[in-house]
Amino acid sequence: MILRCYVIDDMPAIIRLINKFADETLMTSFVGGETDVVKAMDQLLNAKVQADLVFLDIQMPGISGLDLIEPLSKVTNVILISGHKDYGQQAFEQGAVGYIYKPFDLDQFQKTILRVQNKLRTSVTSIAPGPAPFYYIPSDGRNVRTRLRADEIWYAESTRNFTTINTGDKNGIICSLNLSQLDELLPDPHFIRISRSIIVNTAKVISYDANDVKLENGKELAFGDIYKQKFINIIREHGMLY
Repeated sequence: MILRCYVIDDMPAIIRLINKFADETLMTSFVGGETDVVKAMDQLLNAKVQADLVFLDIQMPGISGLDLIEPLSKVTNVILISGHKDYGQQAFEQGAVGYIYKPFDLDQFQKTILRVQNKLRTSVTSIAPGPAPFYYIPSDGRNVRTRLRADEIWYAESTRNFTTINTGDKNGIICSLNLSQLDELLPDPHFIRISRSIIVNTAKVISYDANDVKLENGKELAFGDIYKQKFINIIREHGMLY
């Protein structure tokens, strides 16, 4: 799952930096940022912006980020940003899931994201829930939804702004969702993105090597450059790999 990141910081440079790092990190995306605390709280508390992680500065004009952790924690997960280590314990006591110290680089950002991601997975459940029994996929017109069982889906491949879902038939099903939207619908570790253009059903994977994933029907699908390690990390985190 891609974690959607939002930033509240009175320094535009920090918002731009996290935007850049989120774009360069496989497991995150950037959905917005605000220097104005009132606007930011309105967007988040009233669900005008959907964010999985909020990077929150502590020291802002007229307000402390510590005072915002509790209300924000009711709708999202908060990672506190500060140039001081003194606030760490208080931040966690008030509900923050992470803490990152200024100045930080891409490596520190990614390590923080990985720690938070592992913590969130552990807090939800130690066993990943199974996929939904059915998915209603938009196809054949704006209001038409085609029902698919999870075990009918072998893999999905992007085709421009659409996605072809391979069900073992020659033609497959054309879905009006793009691959990123479908990736949000289909849960890890049952479905994993292995390249910019392909999501596989791991129940159909019989083996993989340095370059390819091989499915039960003999189909071989190539890993994208940065996606193989994500595939390995996900199956290892869910107890599917030693």
